[in-house]
Amino acid sequence: MHTVLPLAYGYLRTDLLRDRDPNSVEQRLRAAADSLGYALGTVFYEPVPHDGTLPPAFVELVQECRRTEAHTVLTMHGHLSCMSVCHKVLEAILGGHPGGMIREVEPEWEAC
Repeated sequence: MHTVLPLAYGYLRTDLLRDRDPNSVEQRLRAAADSLGYALGTVFYEPVPHDGTLPPAFVELVQECRRTEAHTVLTMHGHLSCMSVCHKVLEAILGGHPGGMIREVEPEWEAC
C-alpha cells in the first residue's frame, strides 16, 4: 500500500535569496517537506515587493491553497514572517484547518 502525503506549498522571495541559487534553496524546501512528511507542490517565487499591493505570487499561493485545501506552507526564515499582513492573511486561511501552519525551514540572518 502506498501512503499519500499531505500537500504543502512553498513560498520564496527572490529579494531575500541574495546570492543563493534559487534551485538549491528550493531543494532545501523539498528536503524539509520530505523530512516533515509532506509532498511539496509548487514553490511560488515572489519578485521584489513594491507598490503597497498584495504581492502577486502570494495571491496565487493563497488561491492554490484554497483550491487544493492544502494546510501547510514551507518557506525560509523571513520570507513571510517579515511581511506581517501577508503572514496574518495566510495564517487565517491555513489556521481554519487542524494542523494548518506556516513552517520556516531555517534561520537566515538579516532576512527582514
